[in-house]
Amino acid sequence: MNQVRFDIRFVPAGTGAAVWGDPDANRLVHRFMPQDRHHGPMIGILHLGAVRPTPAVLREVIVGIGEDVRAGRYGEFTFVVSTEDDATRSVVKDIASAQNLAIFVSSSPTLLETAEPMGALTAKDRETLTLVLNAGGTVTAAQFADQLDVEQTTAGNRLVALHNKGYLQRLERPHPSGDLFMDPRSVRLGLDQ
Repeated sequence: MNQVRFDIRFVPAGTGAAVWGDPDANRLVHRFMPQDRHHGPMIGILHLGAVRPTPAVLREVIVGIGEDVRAGRYGEFTFVVSTEDDATRSVVKDIASAQNLAIFVSSSPTLLETAEPMGALTAKDRETLTLVLNAGGTVTAAQFADQLDVEQTTAGNRLVALHNKGYLQRLERPHPSGDLFMDPRSVRLGLDQ
């Protein structure tokens, strides 16, 4: 991952164990994403900490950002929700599955490698994500084909499918280098972010 620089957008929702019932929660969406959406690879971390959003707030924020990500409005972007609360993680998982949103959920805002992918993923998708992460988080189709001992087209199709679903980011490079497919969970964040 040394060769690729990710922009990190870290947005804390609040402090303490308060209930978040703000009727205008969409303001967080506007704060979360810059108005100028032209950027390189980006990871957006919505850090809830111990804050417990109401279901209405959680649905508004998660679906709002998730649908923008799915529509490609943020370019190469990965959405991570971190929360200390098991019940909140479970509700985010349910929302991601019901709305078919590519979201990673974690109990830590800095240990991205522990984030779990949520949403509509097949067993093969999950296997591919695990293999890419275990390979260091960045692969080309040729490298992935060698790892799986399959044709490069087959490997490329698996990577492209996960990119299209929003779980891998893609850095286009000229032939013969081949595009890089990146699992953003391999990015190591400093404790000061």
